[in-house]
Amino acid sequence: MGTVVYSANLAWAFLSPLGSILFTSAIGVFALIAIFRQRKQGRGVQIILGICGVFLLAFSLITVSQMVSSFLSGTETVTMHVNDKSIGRGNCGNGSTCTHYDLAATAGQVSYDLRVNPAAYNAVHSNTCYRMTFYRYKPFMSAIPDTDLYHRIEVITRIETADPAACL
Repeated sequence: MGTVVYSANLAWAFLSPLGSILFTSAIGVFALIAIFRQRKQGRGVQIILGICGVFLLAFSLITVSQMVSSFLSGTETVTMHVNDKSIGRGNCGNGSTCTHYDLAATAGQVSYDLRVNPAAYNAVHSNTCYRMTFYRYKPFMSAIPDTDLYHRIEVITRIETADPAACL
């Protein structure tokens, strides 16, 4: 067992999907409540609010089901070689940009793209062997397919150093 480089509790690890669930649920419920509170609005506005509210609540339920499925499937621990680190910027909506921290790693023939937080990114070094514990959470709207030889991981709970011989 190596030195623990990064560790996160379960709530912190699932913070992003939890935030998404709370945000979309709140807006969906607000839209449905607005139908009954805004009687002066036209019938078309009420229908649109109803459709939007139901859509947001459905999205929240799908996200909850994926998160629960991921949680119930349990953690996986894989010894992998971190090949590269990169910082990317993407569009977050409303004209703002988001920064994301990625690690490219391999374990045998399998490639991993790990999205980590800044603390984990700074603690991990390229060309080093680590033992990573994670939940295989697949976001609902991911553009990158998950296959037998490629995995995108976003919920990491523990990173510890590993014997370099384990990565050969």
